[in-house]
Amino acid sequence: MKIKPNASSNEMSSPFYKMNENFCTDFENFIAKKNGKVKGKYNAWSYQVFGKIYSPKNWNLMYKKATFTSSGNLLLSSKDQSLLVIVEWETERKGTHNSEFRIRKKTRTDFFKKIVNKSISDLNLSEEYILETKNNKPKLISKLTEILKSLFLSGEIYKIEHRNDKLKIEMRTEKHHFEIFERLITEI
Repeated sequence: MKIKPNASSNEMSSPFYKMNENFCTDFENFIAKKNGKVKGKYNAWSYQVFGKIYSPKNWNLMYKKATFTSSGNLLLSSKDQSLLVIVEWETERKGTHNSEFRIRKKTRTDFFKKIVNKSISDLNLSEEYILETKNNKPKLISKLTEILKSLFLSGEIYKIEHRNDKLKIEMRTEKHHFEIFERLITEI
């Protein structure tokens, strides 16, 4: 399946449509180089694309962008716009259920939670993130923070969860970050 436009004819001349089209084309080409499959739709306001690659491990990728305006006109001031961007990279890691953890952005109440709950600690890499572990700190955490360091420092990482033999990395970014993903799939 391909990534297809679902835009009206008057949207297709919009610079926002062209940006989203280029983003989706780059995504489709990257997945094709990995002999994977893609599906999705895009227009001037949004895109939602899915990719699946099978080697060396199965990975599911999802990129979503939605632009909301109060007026319904994309060409108005950015003050009237809200942007939602979500990226998810997910893979299965059979036999790793004993190394469950979650890394997430800090909230105001985490200071108190750390006092009460010893399974919550600051992430060594950045003060902006909290690490929650059930057991001892798995080696996977060190590897992930090494590979994803630039995304932690830029604040693009939203949450990383390793539960029920699945690793899920969620970000808030408009970038592909293919070079980081390449490293991730070869080293994890």
